[in-house]
This record gives sequence, structure tokens and C-alpha cells, in this order.
Amino acid sequence: MPPITAVIILYGLGLTASMQVGLIGPIAPDLRASFGLSQAEFGLVASLITAAGALCAIPAGVWAARAGLRRSLVLGCMMMVAGALIFATANVSSLLYVGRIVTSVGYLLIVVGAPSWMAAFTNPKLVAMAMSIWGTFIPVGIALGNWVSAAVATWMDWRIAVGVCTLPVLVLLPLLALMDKPEIATARRSLVVGVVGVLKSRSALQVALTFGAFAGATSAALAFMPAMLADNLDIGITLSAGIIGTAAIAGNVIGSVGAGTVLGRDVAGRTILIVFLPMMAAAISTLYISTSVPLSITALIIFNICQGAVAGTCFALLPKIAKDGLSMPALQGMLAQFAEIFVVIVPPFAGAMIDQNGWAGAAVVLGGFYFAGLLITLRKPGIAAHIRQNSS
Repeated sequence: MPPITAVIILYGLGLTASMQVGLIGPIAPDLRASFGLSQAEFGLVASLITAAGALCAIPAGVWAARAGLRRSLVLGCMMMVAGALIFATANVSSLLYVGRIVTSVGYLLIVVGAPSWMAAFTNPKLVAMAMSIWGTFIPVGIALGNWVSAAVATWMDWRIAVGVCTLPVLVLLPLLALMDKPEIATARRSLVVGVVGVLKSRSALQVALTFGAFAGATSAALAFMPAMLADNLDIGITLSAGIIGTAAIAGNVIGSVGAGTVLGRDVAGRTILIVFLPMMAAAISTLYISTSVPLSITALIIFNICQGAVAGTCFALLPKIAKDGLSMPALQGMLAQFAEIFVVIVPPFAGAMIDQNGWAGAAVVLGGFYFAGLLITLRKPGIAAHIRQNSS
């Protein structure tokens, strides 16, 4: 199989994994009405997609290398299907939680295994291209999940929407058998030997903490956003999801490409984070309290451009850090683990604030976490100030 085809298959698995994050927002009203969930309980349902990663993302990478990346991805696909089946057939709220936890195992194995397979390609240019594409799987997948979930839930049922968002796994799973075996020995060595070094790296720790605060706030923002826009702007949930999805894809592409272009001109990644994190805090806080359509759309566009710039910069910092003797797969695992710890924590916290103070409560929480990411970036200027993207 041509390597570019393998990249498409792996990226498709990543998109489907992220769709499990995006699908939850549009069906929030149905879930809350059907199961009597509070906003905090719904936030927990949304955040549990990354429960497994919050506990063991780096060890999962080590296991995937030992068991074989193909085997780990097959298991990940099976767990994602099983989790979706439990979730979609739930008749009590506890099964919603169980379904999301099972799905989280599949999500983790795909999110760790797919980029590790890409990193094992022997052509350095292909690796650079593949990792650049992989960096967009989260916003694009979430946007697709929003669109598909909203459309299917509106015309059919939220349970069918969950199934449709998981269906691509069944299409892509057989194709894994046709892909050339990755360089397992390389992946194993880089993961096992690199884990300790990654955990000791102050540069890696700073980027992981910054990305974690960013990812947690973004996960919560997107989970509640369809219902929030529908309430604040008095529009339908389908239209809300469509606006969010369109802005997410366009804004993230602009932000990611823009950040990559600036980084390619030898601008410090830390500088980009210092500029865009406070802009993101201001944009999300404005968005969650605005009842004006023009102001809300403007804030949403700025939010998504900033999201693309911050995420793209964090991913772009990894190759430079890896050149200090650390492994890319281990760094990816570390980034995922810190991100998913925050993703488990922030949505329920934001939901509790919404229960107490309405959407203004979420505005404070979300803006606060983006500002926390800024403080982490500022904490050790010497660590990240000279990290620049030069892997192109």
C-alpha cells in the first residue's frame, strides 16, 4: 500500500476518534431530557471520552509498541465500536458513563497508535508531512462530529447519531490489514527508552501543561457550545452546530497555517502562545455571554483562529524538543496524557459553574484556564523561548 494511502487511513481513524468528542454537544439537550442530567453530569459524560488517556497515555504507547501498532489499533477500533454500542443503547445514566469510558480506551489506542505508526515511516519528509496533517485531526474531527450528530439527531434520533459518527471505524478497520507493517523496533525503542527522559524534560513538561490547560478548556467550550449558542442567540441546535463546525474548520486551518508560517520564519513558539492564549481567553469569555449575533460570530471566528494557532504551535514545538534526545512517540503520549487529564476535569467543573451561574459561569472558567496556560508559558522564559520549529 502506498504510504500516502496509509496516512489517509490513519488520519481517518483519528478523525473518527475526535468525532466521538464532537458528537456529544448537539445531543446535549436530548441526553439531559432523557436521563435528567444536570449540566455538571453532562459535563462528566462529555469528558469521560478521555478518561483512559488521563490515566495511562504514555504506558499505552509503550504497550502499543510491544503488542504491535496494528494490533493496538484494531483493539482500539473494537473498543470504540463497543463503547458506542453501550452508549447508544443505554437506558440508565450509568450506562452512558460506562459507554464513554469504554470508548475512551479505543480513543486512546487510536490517538497514540496512529501517530506512532506515522512516526515509524522511513521517509523523513513523509513523517513531517504526516505529522503536520495529524495536527489537524482534533478540530476537524470535532467539527465533523458536530455536523453529523446535529443532522442525524434532528432528523432521526440521538442514538442513531452516535452510531453514524462511529460508522467510519467499520470501514477503515479492514484496511489496516492491507497496510505495510511499521518499524516496530524503532517505535519500541523510542517509546521505552524515551519515556523517562520525556518526564524529566522541563521543556516537554511546560508544553504539555500549556497544552493540557488549553485542551481542557477547549473540550469544555465545544461540549457546551451548541446549546449555549442556541440559548443565547435563540437559534436551533442544528444551525448552531453548523455555525460552530464551519468556523472550527476554517478558523483552525487559518490559525494552524499562519502559526506554521510564522514559526518557519524563526519566530519563537513561546511568542505565538503569549499572543494567542490571552486572545483566546477574551474571545471565549465574550462568546459565552454575548446575545448579539455579529459579536458572537466575531468571537467564534477569533476563538477558532486562536485554537488553530495554539494547537499548531504546541505540536510544532515537539520536533525541536525531540532533537534533544527524546522520542516523538513518547512526547505525543505525554502531550495526550496531560491534555486528557485536563479534559476529564474541566468540563464537569464548567458544567457545575453553569448550573450555579448560567453561561456567564462558563465564561469565567474557560477564560481562566486559557489564562492559566499563558501563565505556564510565562513561568520559565528560558525553557521555551529558544524552541523553534525547524522540521519542515
